Amino acid sequence: MKLPIKVLSGVTCLFLISGVTLSKTAIAESSAPNVALEAEKITDTTDLIKVDQNNSLENALNSINLPEKNDKKIVIENKTDDTNISIGVPNDMKLGTPVTTDAGSFEYKTTTPVDLILQPTDAGVRSIVNIKNADAPKEYKYDLDLPFGHKLITSSEYFEGTPGDELDTEEVFIVDENNVIQSVFGKAWAKDANGQDVPTKYEVKGNSLIQTVEFNENTAFPVLADPDWVAIGACAAALTWFVGSNLFVAAKIIKVKKYIKALGGFKEAAKLITKAATWEEKLRYGGSALKNLAAEITGVGGLYACNKFLKR
Repeated sequence: MKLPIKVLSGVTCLFLISGVTLSKTAIAESSAPNVALEAEKITDTTDLIKVDQNNSLENALNSINLPEKNDKKIVIENKTDDTNISIGVPNDMKLGTPVTTDAGSFEYKTTTPVDLILQPTDAGVRSIVNIKNADAPKEYKYDLDLPFGHKLITSSEYFEGTPGDELDTEEVFIVDENNVIQSVFGKAWAKDANGQDVPTKYEVKGNSLIQTVEFNENTAFPVLADPDWVAIGACAAALTWFVGSNLFVAAKIIKVKKYIKALGGFKEAAKLITKAATWEEKLRYGGSALKNLAAEITGVGGLYACNKFLKR
């Protein structure tokens, strides 16, 4: 049995996720696992999805099913075009029934050196590995099933050859057959028990995302590491088209790339644009970089879906 989680993706300017339906068994066993609570200190909980009185969270476009009882995948279903994406659990690990925190994190405990914490968010889902000790593997492989014509690509590969300085946000994109970004894995991160950064990076092999975490004998365990998947809609895809095209002068493209990178990449830029309804809020949420980014792309052909928002 799966834990259906309905996720919302989109309206005019973005993605968005929707909901979670929990089995009554899972709810009855809910608790506040220590590791998941530690993870929430790092990730924050403001974007986590919480169940409603019907044990679900609803939105119009997508649904997400979390794994339960040794299922191996997170399944994301797009209601608008019937396409599915599935994200495998790292290293094909075996999972039991999760326990949950009050904020909405799901912790899957195992007898191995690695536990898994899944966090459904208002934009996607985070897959956090809890690396307990030095006996754990350093590589974590997430196998994806993608719609026909879609593929994984790193940001450095995607923007190779574009004008100006290299735009490598260290993200990984899922692009469609037209090379338009549909969703993003945010920049890899890993933290040790003292809150110190642990070197980590992504690699793409076919439809597999691999995160390497370079802990050593001096690392304070446990270590938390996280691929954060976010569905992207019109605004972020339009931004990607803008910087990846050859239709604009190099100076303008370089400016836009600079603002996107200053905001932390496409994932963060898209989320900030969606939050900010006015120019005042653009400054509050993203400072001058977000305001300048919106000003640069307003009125550009191909960004019609975002223009109504951006001109507010």
